[in-house]
Amino acid sequence: MSPVALVFPKTALQGMGARQVIYGLSVDARASSGADGAPRIFPESALPLQEQYRFVTHNLNGARNVDWTHEREWRWPYRGDGTNCEQQAEEYGGSVSDWQEIPGLDFYRAGIWGIGVIVETARQANLVISDMLTLVDGRLADRDTFGFVLATSRLPAATQLQDPLRLSQEIADAAVDLEPYFSMSDDLCEEYSLRFGELVSHVEAAAGMPSWGEFGGCWLWLHDNTAPLTRALLRTGRAFVSKNGRYLAHLREFSDSRGLREREDMASRVAEEVSREFETSSCYFSVLNSDDPEAVPFYAGTFDDDIGFFNCAWNA
Repeated sequence: MSPVALVFPKTALQGMGARQVIYGLSVDARASSGADGAPRIFPESALPLQEQYRFVTHNLNGARNVDWTHEREWRWPYRGDGTNCEQQAEEYGGSVSDWQEIPGLDFYRAGIWGIGVIVETARQANLVISDMLTLVDGRLADRDTFGFVLATSRLPAATQLQDPLRLSQEIADAAVDLEPYFSMSDDLCEEYSLRFGELVSHVEAAAGMPSWGEFGGCWLWLHDNTAPLTRALLRTGRAFVSKNGRYLAHLREFSDSRGLREREDMASRVAEEVSREFETSSCYFSVLNSDDPEAVPFYAGTFDDDIGFFNCAWNA
């Protein structure tokens, strides 16, 4: 459990197969014991197998009441093959090596629009927004997949929200809309890109004659994917998102005759200039013996561990 809640449009979920749970049955039926890890299954005469994922125990007449109807729960069944996930869970002691391997968590690829997230604090909201942007910018999700992030700490006390109209307005005021991150004007994006290119050219000119050395690719790693500079460089094709979620900017003005170590030092100087002019944190990111940003071995300059790339919203 964590203080991060996903909010889905019900109509979209219903169209994909999600349904309300069934609280108890109208017939007297017992499920199999479920011993040795086997699933607990009712006879199909009592409840079709396809619908048994929806069953929740409900008993108001026994020695101990069981009543979960207040949750009004919905469930979304996973109908695919979970064999690979189960094998990884056994190999890694109950977990999987990559969260994207968990069955059912690819909902952002399922054509659902307007997914929201509710968190407790503004800091958690910022981390979740960073993750959302990484999925969209990396083209793993559509621009309209995510709609808002709501930090409950920004809401007034519950006693002040008894009026439904005020409640709706307070929620709207506390929610963070993602649209501004995608709506910078073309002219402003070009201006940021031009200023960045001039800055890189200045560092290149000040570096003097090239110093030959190791071959490899070198980029500027932009740490804040919400910063105006990052958003602008993405729009103009000057920056891109790696498969690991790093926002890397091309340093095209650097001479190809320079060795990798020299370009790393120059990229560090670019990072200093970017911090001064754009108030955006960054460092170099390089790959030895390759121009592929996904290759290994790779190296990075000095950075603060407290950046969106190392996202852990539930501890924020």
